Amino acid sequence: MPRTRLRGKDNMLGRLLVVDGDVTSRFAMKARLSAANHQVLTANDTAEALAHCSQVDAVLLRNPNAVQLAKDIAQIRPRTSVPVIAICDGSQRSAAFRAGVDHVLDPACADPVLRARLRSWLTQPVDAGPGFADPGAAFDHPDQIALVTDEAAISSEWRQAIAEAAGRRLHIVPPHAVGRIAANLAVVLIDSGAAGGGLQHLADLRARLAADGRGTALALLQRKTSPNEEAQALDIGAIDVLPARLSELERRGELTARLNWLLRRGIDAERRQSDARLAHRLATVDPLTGLGNRRRISAEISAAARSGNGYSLLMIDIDRFKAINDTHGHAAGDMVLGNVAARLSELIDGQGQVARYGGEEFLVLLPHTDETLAVSLAERIRHGLSAEPVKAQGLTGLVELQVSVSIGVAVSENRYGARQPPDQVLRLADAALLAAKGAGRNLVMLSREPHAACSCPLPQ
Repeated sequence: MPRTRLRGKDNMLGRLLVVDGDVTSRFAMKARLSAANHQVLTANDTAEALAHCSQVDAVLLRNPNAVQLAKDIAQIRPRTSVPVIAICDGSQRSAAFRAGVDHVLDPACADPVLRARLRSWLTQPVDAGPGFADPGAAFDHPDQIALVTDEAAISSEWRQAIAEAAGRRLHIVPPHAVGRIAANLAVVLIDSGAAGGGLQHLADLRARLAADGRGTALALLQRKTSPNEEAQALDIGAIDVLPARLSELERRGELTARLNWLLRRGIDAERRQSDARLAHRLATVDPLTGLGNRRRISAEISAAARSGNGYSLLMIDIDRFKAINDTHGHAAGDMVLGNVAARLSELIDGQGQVARYGGEEFLVLLPHTDETLAVSLAERIRHGLSAEPVKAQGLTGLVELQVSVSIGVAVSENRYGARQPPDQVLRLADAALLAAKGAGRNLVMLSREPHAACSCPLPQ
């Protein structure tokens, strides 16, 4: 499970541990990080650092010796799940990734880039470090990388590189087609020089993916090094910024590690989003009918009330439903409920939201609907549900059941035009339903009228 990030006191952005045997560079990095509003702990070596690993949000390691760096990481990993970041220049990046770090931080990077990268890394879920020690499970998912560009040379170079690194095909997306990018992609790379602006495409994609609840990982490919552009991209929502020219990434070295990391983040994020969507569905959908449940319709009614627009509620109850269960069995009763739910959705025809409110009761929310239209729709439902029998598998075989419903109608405004709270509208609809059942069933009754009008029942 991803680890929840800690936050330091006094509005600190995060607690960091800097491990560096060089006292001068160690305290220089501490000063930069403190100026960026991080709480900073320091250690001279890994042995000293181990006591603090569980207390921080990230560990920053500086060790020019790649072999020793790998040993340091091997000692730290069992003590914490936070990101391990290597502090090294470009010539050591590939070796650092091979050693198993999560990220690499160039000590010479501009302060805006330093801050933006740390903000990005500290807000991302934590997994075991990728590097080259990772089995590369992310690459087991085909066709999950796209590149937004209109530059043929960049397209060709990246297509070949990804085929070599991952054995997968790269989807090339022209800038004008960004809005049609498939939702099942794990990673989208965006060319900074693409027509329309790479940062603009990044912002648009980030907003759309967030609205759709997608976990796709986004990265910017820079044609020219620009600290300000890099910082902007990270703050917009990119989780990495890479050079567009692969010669700068040592194609078979650093590129593989960084692509693998991007894929893992995209796949893991999508898995979490999928789990969240499933959990929300299970919590808000009635499993028998597929309609929204009481929780969901209650939230929709509250939203309708907050909008300030009028709405109506139809409380619907299947007449003599207990007799169906007692005579033909609960399986037949369930079939009746499913049939009524499907017919209700057809009869409403997109004019409102239908939910199973409980037992044999259904609730319909009709936004922007006055009492005249609400009663008309209620009558259409009543007649439509009674128009043909429901086939169900009873205890003795297939049976045809004549089903009728009673409906109580309530509107959000009282007879004086004042808005009523949702719980009051629900009570009025329920009271009208009870009145309809008490008056003989198979009726529609409106709660607002002093003497609620009732329709004549259909011939039996």
